[in-house]
Formats: sequence, structure tokens, C-alpha cells
Amino acid sequence: MQDHDNLLPIESDVKQYLDKELSMFDTHIADVFKELKLASLLKSCSINKRTGHSVDRIIFDLFMVPFLLMSTVFLFVQSQYEQASAEKNRFYRFLGNANYNWRLFLFYISYEIHKKIKPEMGKESFFVIDDTITTVTGKLVESASYIYDHVTSKTVLGFQKLVLGLFDGSHFIPISSRICVGKTKPVAKSKAKKYNKIPKVQRIDPKSPGAIEREDMDDTKLTKTISMLKAAKRKGFSAETVLFDSWYCFNSFIIKLEELLNLRVICQLKNMPRTNKYIYQGKSYSLKELFAYYGKNKLRMVKKYQLKRSCLTVSLPNSKVKMKIVFVFSDGEKKWHAFASTNIQLSAWKILEYYSQRWSIEVFFKNCKQYLNYGKEQMSNLDSIIACDALVFLRYMILTYLAYLNQSTFYEKFSALRKKHSANIFGVRLLKFFLNKLQFLIEEVRRYITNDQKEKAFNLLDYIAKYNVNIDPVPLF
Repeated sequence: MQDHDNLLPIESDVKQYLDKELSMFDTHIADVFKELKLASLLKSCSINKRTGHSVDRIIFDLFMVPFLLMSTVFLFVQSQYEQASAEKNRFYRFLGNANYNWRLFLFYISYEIHKKIKPEMGKESFFVIDDTITTVTGKLVESASYIYDHVTSKTVLGFQKLVLGLFDGSHFIPISSRICVGKTKPVAKSKAKKYNKIPKVQRIDPKSPGAIEREDMDDTKLTKTISMLKAAKRKGFSAETVLFDSWYCFNSFIIKLEELLNLRVICQLKNMPRTNKYIYQGKSYSLKELFAYYGKNKLRMVKKYQLKRSCLTVSLPNSKVKMKIVFVFSDGEKKWHAFASTNIQLSAWKILEYYSQRWSIEVFFKNCKQYLNYGKEQMSNLDSIIACDALVFLRYMILTYLAYLNQSTFYEKFSALRKKHSANIFGVRLLKFFLNKLQFLIEEVRRYITNDQKEKAFNLLDYIAKYNVNIDPVPLF
């Protein structure tokens, strides 16, 4: 990226009607791209082009979409380019390229930002794992499946996005992401030519990132989580503990994290009598039995938090792994909860305090969905969906980094950028509206003169002059 002018989209209304000093695109964002050596990172992940517009400029254009009050690439192209139907293909081809390794790019860019954001003194870093559901509207979207959404208690058509992040006590940085699908997929046919072609998986290089992603699509969430954590440790991310909710609390999974990856675990537990057993005082119990026989009798009131808690140290069957389980009971809820840590040296309140850090990934999902178009792109191609998700994470990390530099929050930085650019884009659209109207009137005058209707032409010119008589002339350029 040689200079900021290269980041301006060619043939856009911005380029045609605005001077460079009034560009709606943010040179501050371009400076961050240059500081992070984005062009070099993209090239190292095989995200490059032989001809045409440079990759970093296309990334910059796509990066700005949410700040222009737009939700899709199509709306962006339609507003910025005169020949939208032709120009959008450039972006769609770029997003749908199966040879681009977006997963690797996400590792690289997150590591660069991780090195620049220094955690506060005394703060510990954690790996955080969780998933969220994004829905789709078309049954012909590649690999889309029916998934039960626990939030709405309904089965929806879409994807389950598994995300691994790093939280340093102040900032959450997404490291890796995988798409998970359900067993039930929609059966649909289309007469559209693009869906009657040979499936893309048969047309792409079997060694390409897109082909590998499709090959691993049916792996379980636990298998993909282990793979992501292995890759994160290889790339240099350092954290001793993994945080996750009760969905992932399988004993076999916890044992793998401890013995295979040498990672400590802090999680919430749920009663799974067929899957999870705990050894206490030489006998095997389910979580519910453990609380009923021992945990309930050891409950003690903590007046500061108005709840009761008790602790038990147990072993996991067929392993050397031990866990400290903290039972929490609230009289108001009349329900108990269990939290656990494989670091049995931690106090009960330290376990609860560390587990609360898991909420950072929930905030991340909320911000990405509400502000950064996560899951809103209307793409039917799996490679495009992966690319769009990577761009969402890039936006989040850049905003997090800028908020860190300015000592502000993510929302404050996002709000300031959107306010700035939305005002400019409104001015651009307004200017384009009047210029189009002026062009229409000029064409009408030319048509009258061509048809030898000079009187009508003069009448129209008189009307235009009278209509603008009280308006001071303002130079457009």
C-alpha cells in the first residue's frame, strides 16, 4: 500500500464528485493497515491477485461497508459504482476464491494486534471458546443446515460458528473460527443456471484451503476446538487456561486439554449422568448425586454476595486429572450451579472470578452481529461466507486496537467512525441526486433543441433560472 489515494475506489461517486481532501474514506484506518503490514500478511496467506485492483484496496473497501450504514457488499457497490452489476463481480470473485487462506490470515492479524496491545499489570490471559448461530434465508446456501437455537427455542436454517479468542482481562481478540453444521440439511432444487453447474468442491484444487474446509465440515465441535487450540499454541499465543460454558464440559474433552495440550480448564458443569462421572472418596458419582450427598451439606452463606457455596475436590475417571468443583446456591432462585477448575490450588472465588471472564466472547458476538454485519452477508458460497466472517473479525480487531490507542471503548470508536462516515455518505448521495437532476434537465433542453422546439427549451431554462434565483452559486469543486 503505497499511499492513501490507492485506497479510493475507482469510478465511484466519491471519486467523481468529491475532492481528495473531502474523501469519505478514513486515512486513519489506512495508516493502521500500513502499520500492521496488511498487504504483506495477505500475500503470505496466498490472498493476492495478478492483475486489476490491489488486494489491500479491495479489503479496505469491504472493511468500510458497516460504517457507511450498509449491510451487504451489493448495497455498497450499488451506491459507489455507476455500473453496479459489473463492478460487484470483482468483489464477489475475490470473496469466493477457494485458494485464499482466510483462517491463516486471521491467525496472523490477531497475533500482530495481540503483540501491540499490552495487557494491564496483574491481568491474566485466557483462551475463550464458544459458538453462535447465524441464520440464512436461502435453502441453496452451500452447507447450510437446520440447527436448534437455544436462545429462541426454535430450529433455524444456518450455521453454527465456533470461535476461539484470547482475553487479557481488558481486550478480547478473536484468533480462529470454524463453521459447524447439523446433520439435517434442506432438500431444494433451483432452475437457476448457477446452481446447475458442477459443485464447486469438484472444481477447486483438493489441496486448497476451501477444499480442506469442506473436507473437515462434518467434524464435531470438540474436534475442531482441539485443532484450533493446537494451532493457536503453535502460532505463539500464550495462555494457561481455557474458559468455556457447560456445553463443552465433557470429561473426555477436559482430559484431552489437560494431558494433550497442557491447558488448565475453568468451566461450568451440568449434570450428564451417562457421560460424566466424578470420583470422590473412592466412589463414582454423577454431578447431581455429588451435590445431593456432599455439596448440599457443606453449603455456607456468603453474606457479601447473598448466596451459599461449597467446594469439593474430585478426580476424573481413567485419568490423573483432578478438579475443584464449586457449588453455588441462591435461595432466590432455588437452584444450584456448579463451576469447576482443573487447577485445584485456586480458591472458590478465584474460580468464579476467572469464569466470569468468559462473558467477553458473548460481548464480542453481540458487537459483531449488531454493528459489524456478522452473518448478514447474503452469500450462497461457503468460501465467501468464510471470507466475510474474516472481514468482520478484522473490523473488530482494528476497532479494538484503535480504542486501545485512544483509551476509549469499542463502541465509542465505532460510533465515532460511523457518525463521521454516515454524514459524508449522506452528503455524497445528496450531491449525486442534484447532479443527476441537473443532468436530466440538460438532456431535456438538448432534446427540445434537437426536435426544433426552441421555445420549450427556453421556457425550461427560464424555469430553472427562476427556481434558483434566490440560491447563491456554490462551486461544486
